[in-house]
Amino acid sequence: MEILKASTSPMQLAYTVWFRNLLMEPDDQDYEWVAIFLVEADTAEAARSWGDHLAKSYSSRNLEEALFLWSDVRTLDDPIWSGVTRPWSESSLVRYGHEATDKDIGW
Repeated sequence: MEILKASTSPMQLAYTVWFRNLLMEPDDQDYEWVAIFLVEADTAEAARSWGDHLAKSYSSRNLEEALFLWSDVRTLDDPIWSGVTRPWSESSLVRYGHEATDKDIGW
């Protein structure tokens, strides 16, 4: 995992959250699912905190279909993304402190 350093200006980070769909059987491919969007924040900690706020809010409204499991934040150039072909420009972008809607994020 790449070490994220504090920054004085906002940076875009990839926020990833894992959910569990309690309406599915554990062996169903959709039992656990992931959502990824960009968060613009001053630090990685702030980006993860804001992403968690939005994800847990979504989970509280859709508990059976989206039980919050855990999250992660990484830089856009982290090697974990090396096989990803979808451009980041197609991902939803949320600025720290903005109460993005479910539609904005694209859950």
